[in-house]
Amino acid sequence: MNGYERIIAALQRREPDRIPLMELYIHPKVIEGLCPGGDLLELVERLDLDGVCVSRGGGQSASETRPASYVDDWGVRYGRSQEAYHPLEGPIKSEADLDRYVPPDPTLEVLMEPVRQAARRFKGERFIAFHTAPDFMPAALLRGLPQMLVDLLENPSLAHRLLRMVNDYHCTLAQRAIEAGADGVVLAGDWAFNTGPFMSPAHFREFVYPCFKRCIDLCHAAGAYTIKHSDGNLWPIMDLIASSGIDAINPLEPEAGMDLGEVKRRYGDRLCITGNISCGYTLSEAREEEVVREVRAAIRAAGPGGGYIMMSSNSLHSSVRPENYRAMVAAAHTYGRYPLDMAALEGQPPV
Repeated sequence: MNGYERIIAALQRREPDRIPLMELYIHPKVIEGLCPGGDLLELVERLDLDGVCVSRGGGQSASETRPASYVDDWGVRYGRSQEAYHPLEGPIKSEADLDRYVPPDPTLEVLMEPVRQAARRFKGERFIAFHTAPDFMPAALLRGLPQMLVDLLENPSLAHRLLRMVNDYHCTLAQRAIEAGADGVVLAGDWAFNTGPFMSPAHFREFVYPCFKRCIDLCHAAGAYTIKHSDGNLWPIMDLIASSGIDAINPLEPEAGMDLGEVKRRYGDRLCITGNISCGYTLSEAREEEVVREVRAAIRAAGPGGGYIMMSSNSLHSSVRPENYRAMVAAAHTYGRYPLDMAALEGQPPV
């Protein structure tokens, strides 16, 4: 099997020849550490990852010469930290602001260039995913997260309008990415803190779920798979997520109580499970033998019967040690072959 076939098998909850590997985001510092002088696509090829995830083109440069702050095409102002840019202020302060607001154009050619580059290099050989965010978080960036949560209670009409506008843009983007060569779409945007969702299940069902479900259905109609990414503790809304028709759930953060084996037990008949090697400790600080132990534990928990894609518990952020990620990839290749050798997974790694 090649990487594309492995990930398709996992998304269909079947057993491939071995557990596939993929990451949704890799920081430029880690790319350089793993593949000096190379880019994301070259790194994927050198490490023999089974898929690649790209975002829209035309965004802010990831280089160290980037400005201390900038305003994106949505009018959201960002400030730079060591790791990335973080939102500071959104443009919609009132209903009147929303009345005047014109969203960016999702049909610009530059937006699809990363997908086309990946397709030219990997189409049919490795799975190509496109990262977008069709519901809550982009709307919260426009309004500010605290105010958006207040709006769900005090100004629901404004919240619905914002969500529809954001959803229209990102659904168009997802459809264009599929036409440009994406095999799947990552529906990103966090829904939860480590302690639980941002909102009640009832508010999630009313405000977020319809946008989420619409994007899934549009992607499926266009022939693509869908992966939901959200950090945090999703347990109170997991039944809703599983009922949506989404193909996979990511990243199942262990720090947020999202136990890999328990998610597999409850939802593995409906969802491909992806994650969750800890990027907070294991990939950033641990010894390599600890990385191997965690990989083996993840395979024991989520690997039996297929339907598992190994990834980090969030992303390969700037503090991830390249040698630890190499150890993760090597261990997955060693222990993740089907039929799984459960005795080897229970035993000690080879010296």
